[in-house]
Amino acid sequence: MNTILNVKNLSVAFEAQKVVQDVSFTIKKGEYLALVGPNGAGKSTLLRTIIKDNKKFVGTFSFSSDIKLGYVAQRNSDDIYFPATVEEVIKSGFKQRLFSYRLNKQEKEFFQSVITELKLSLLLKKSFYSLSGGQKRAVLIARALCTGSDLLILDEPASGLDNIAANRLYEAIRSLKNKFNTAIIMVGHDINRLCSEADSILCLEHTVKFIGKSTDFVKTPIYMELMEHLV
Repeated sequence: MNTILNVKNLSVAFEAQKVVQDVSFTIKKGEYLALVGPNGAGKSTLLRTIIKDNKKFVGTFSFSSDIKLGYVAQRNSDDIYFPATVEEVIKSGFKQRLFSYRLNKQEKEFFQSVITELKLSLLLKKSFYSLSGGQKRAVLIARALCTGSDLLILDEPASGLDNIAANRLYEAIRSLKNKFNTAIIMVGHDINRLCSEADSILCLEHTVKFIGKSTDFVKTPIYMELMEHLV
């Protein structure tokens, strides 16, 4: 597998307080990495830095050439009225701007494959605003995938969802990974579920506490401490 993201000695500080310190890791094509850790550990800050939303950092990170990146933020203002259909929201991902829906043949085929994989075909003409929380997250993930099918960065996509909606979302993410060989970086707090879904775990508490296979992480004292902290 080819490395598509290489992060080396990345640190972020706000007002002299280091939020992220000396973080290094790589992501390969098709790899599923779960980013876990206690609240306030710097997980979202790390993601925002990688997507270039935060420019105050030291260290380096680099993508392979022509990488296509999609991102779904932790908070997406789900309750704000948004006058667009599901189809319009998803298709806007191809152009990375709203209300641009003309697709070429390849884009049309990819769009159809994405909505089929995420089971969104019956929702296309519905208002995005009218959807449930789980449906909105699935639509935003579909849009992000149309923005970038090589790497999806998802910041707590299951936050606030009930168990049924969260399970559907996890299943959809796994299906996308398998279908498109998309690499995933996902932040979440359902540690056991993430350990069963992801290939690798990066446990962050300002600095890297663990990075490696999920099957190895569950055997560590760090895993036990984190589970106790989240109870």
